[in-house]
Amino acid sequence: MTLFVSDLDGTLIDGKLTIPPDSAAGINAAIARGDGFAAATARTPATVKGILEPIHGALPAIVMNGAGVFDFEREEYIWLAEMSREKAQTVLGALDSLHMDGFLYTVDGCRINVYYRELENLSQRMFLEARTGKPYKTFFQGEAPEKARRVFFCVIDAEERTARLAAALREIPGLNVFHYRDVHDPQNWYVEVYDQSASKAAGVRFLKERFGFDHAAAFGDNLNDLPLFAAADESYAVAGAVDQLKNAATGVLEEPDIGAVGRFIGAYGR
Repeated sequence: MTLFVSDLDGTLIDGKLTIPPDSAAGINAAIARGDGFAAATARTPATVKGILEPIHGALPAIVMNGAGVFDFEREEYIWLAEMSREKAQTVLGALDSLHMDGFLYTVDGCRINVYYRELENLSQRMFLEARTGKPYKTFFQGEAPEKARRVFFCVIDAEERTARLAAALREIPGLNVFHYRDVHDPQNWYVEVYDQSASKAAGVRFLKERFGFDHAAAFGDNLNDLPLFAAADESYAVAGAVDQLKNAATGVLEEPDIGAVGRFIGAYGR
């Protein structure tokens, strides 16, 4: 049996956050023949649940760039990599030194509470508005409670400012830092900061052990998929992927449309 693990944005879903019908059909065929499928994404369960509705029998999803694995049937995290309060304070210090702000994601049971101090730009305001009212997630203006279970920071800004922040954060030991362009809005750049124990690779290893898979195939498009590829037995970059990921992949899916991954999974092994 093969465990198929796919990134979502830019890999499996389009700008409308939907999986094309032919792609969903291929994934469902793989599940029906006894293989497994799991999403691995920077997104939280709040949006992943709706995205995966066309998939019947998907495994728990690797969410928040591998900071957690969420089981939608049980509505709980079955694995979580927390960031200590001390590490979170160092991240806040780096933000303050560059006069920047971001969103701090914390976990409370099955819910995510997101804390922010100020909304610095239009992109941050749009980010909040698009996610307000989603299941499993609530936004609060202010500092996180001392006992909050901190998971990661998300900062959205221009390329130059986020590049400076990412460089500063990479000097802090014990953190995983991702800096990448938004696949849906190229003007926006993200910096996401996690504890060093959080990664899509850790999520893949957890799912393989938990569900008894001895082989994993991964799919992605961006730099934050490099750990996912490193943990898989084989890996495939989509046609629009960044060159660095293509160079790390077992192969490249040359079909340019967003349905290529699901069709590949459906035909796998034939």
